[in-house]
Amino acid sequence: MNNYIISFTKKFDYFFKNKEFSNIIYLHDEDDQERLDHVLFLEKADGKVIGLYIRGMNPLISVNRIYDLDDFNLFASYEELVESKENIQLRVEYICLFFSSGYNELLGFYLSNNDTSSSLFVLFLQDEIDMIKNCSKSDASKILKNKYSSKGYITYEKKSESDWEEMKMECQQ
Repeated sequence: MNNYIISFTKKFDYFFKNKEFSNIIYLHDEDDQERLDHVLFLEKADGKVIGLYIRGMNPLISVNRIYDLDDFNLFASYEELVESKENIQLRVEYICLFFSSGYNELLGFYLSNNDTSSSLFVLFLQDEIDMIKNCSKSDASKILKNKYSSKGYITYEKKSESDWEEMKMECQQ
């Protein structure tokens, strides 16, 4: 594990391990009601948030709501933003991170409870965050193979209190 991957595993331990999420918060531009597809917030059961933002290769993470502190500098581009919430019930007991095998890039992550009855699969696509709710581990793996068949990826997983474990390298040419 290189320092880049160690850094992200520590971030995911800190921000996601054993956390309970109750809502996904999407932001919309108030002027045209278009959803911002490069930013996403997960609201914890206690009302606090974890924000994700992508512009380029790697995501930024924030613990501030957009009107508390604009960590992602969204108000440089948007006058007013509106939140819309989608209810989820997820206690994170399993985390899987997917990294590019060619260079330092977090491609996405998978969060679920122990029996995967509730899960989130998030892919970072340069300037867009793609999210699938209640996706199985095998479906997430198929999606990754289809998107990154020519580039390859490395998988690291963590189950509750275990250490991070490199699972496999897929599709490297």
